[in-house]
Amino acid sequence: MGAVAPPIQRRPVAAGTAPRRLAPVDATRGTFLSNPFSGVELSPAYVAFCVYIFSIVTYRVPLGTASMVAAMATLPLEKQSLKVPPLALMTFALIGWAFVGMTTTNYPEVVIQAVNEFAKIGAVVFVALNVLSTRARFRAFIVGSTIAYCCFPVRGTLLAYFIYHGTMAGRATWNYIYSNPNDLAGLTILALSVALGALAVERRKWVKTGLTAGVGLMVVVIVLTQSRGALIALVAFGVIGGRKYLTDIRRLLMIGMLGVVVMMVAPDAVWKRMSTISMATSQDESLFDPELYDLATRADQASSLQRLAIWEVARTIIAENAITGVGLGAYPEVHNITQRRPGFSWTARGKRDTHSTYLNIAAEMGLVGFAIFVSMIVHVLLYSRRARMKMQSKFPALALQQFNLEVGLYGYLIAAIWGSYSGFIATYIHLVVMYAGAKLLEKESVGVAQPVRRRGAAPVQAPNFTGRRRVGAIA
Repeated sequence: MGAVAPPIQRRPVAAGTAPRRLAPVDATRGTFLSNPFSGVELSPAYVAFCVYIFSIVTYRVPLGTASMVAAMATLPLEKQSLKVPPLALMTFALIGWAFVGMTTTNYPEVVIQAVNEFAKIGAVVFVALNVLSTRARFRAFIVGSTIAYCCFPVRGTLLAYFIYHGTMAGRATWNYIYSNPNDLAGLTILALSVALGALAVERRKWVKTGLTAGVGLMVVVIVLTQSRGALIALVAFGVIGGRKYLTDIRRLLMIGMLGVVVMMVAPDAVWKRMSTISMATSQDESLFDPELYDLATRADQASSLQRLAIWEVARTIIAENAITGVGLGAYPEVHNITQRRPGFSWTARGKRDTHSTYLNIAAEMGLVGFAIFVSMIVHVLLYSRRARMKMQSKFPALALQQFNLEVGLYGYLIAAIWGSYSGFIATYIHLVVMYAGAKLLEKESVGVAQPVRRRGAAPVQAPNFTGRRRVGAIA
């Protein structure tokens, strides 16, 4: 008779204490089966940070500054030691360089106010990197922020467009920071990637149903804004991200159904504006011929020519202020003076924005600031990809969530060619979310043993998604 295997020894639970209920996890894929808000370890700093995000996303509670102050004040109470990862250091460096710009600008009052507002980004990034420290917290934040975005900007935009007919020349908008169609579209691209990331790992029915509906509505909002830059970004989003679903017939059918719905609800003006994308960089004067083109096409061409004229002024300003820039927030003032020189088009007159994130940073913070900003993005993307690849074969769902966040950033960076997003806190929050997700993947990959070819090898232990030692784990 063969030898009998010894019984598995389990770690005893101390008397008088009940094991903490953990979220059920499909250990073969890394997907979640429970309520995303159960089992979350709350702390004053984490709660304050969530209140801050709710405040700046919805504009329903004026607690943005107060909640961030509370988060900073209570951050030392976190159980884990506080960390200053490279992303935080680069954010501080960018803010520090903005302070240097105050000493060289010709508009100190404007720059001081802008830098003071920009400095708050450093606090937000530092807090976020330290409170999004466990898989349960990260998961609750992802789902919660998606719900908030769908319930307010998305819902408000759709009601304004279809019920109240409140648009900007036929283009969908909402209130506050979402009042500009281009900005609304860019921010929604980020929210869309977060929702798709949650959809990759969530398996509870009500969560999946809500996320699926949210994804569809976000795509409709982006299309209704008629932002040509965002539409190009959305196509790139689909091309880059869609390759992960080429073998999933069910997903492909859902994408096809979503396309049909978008075509049904989008008015003719959307398709007419999309048809002018190829003219976005054209300077052909014949496009203004009323006998050849309708009023909408001529208006789109006028907008494109104005943007090109503004970019020409911006390039001149960058060349003349290459190191420190003109100062954060001072570009409209400098543009207003520079465009009066001979050789610039009259369409660029006035205190204009650059209409480009990259030109805006280079003009206001110089090439040094531009280099720091690009370094932040490259660092996060490389770190995210490295962590994702480690978990690709073992836990594809978690890897797919991280991949969707990366694709969202790619789309956002494309839309940023035509929109000024460097001052949006959402830009840096998304970088933090990507970094935090990659950090969690990196930690979880440590607990995943590599396949061993020898017979009798010990079983592979699944990673601890909650950040705590599992009760009943094999001793």
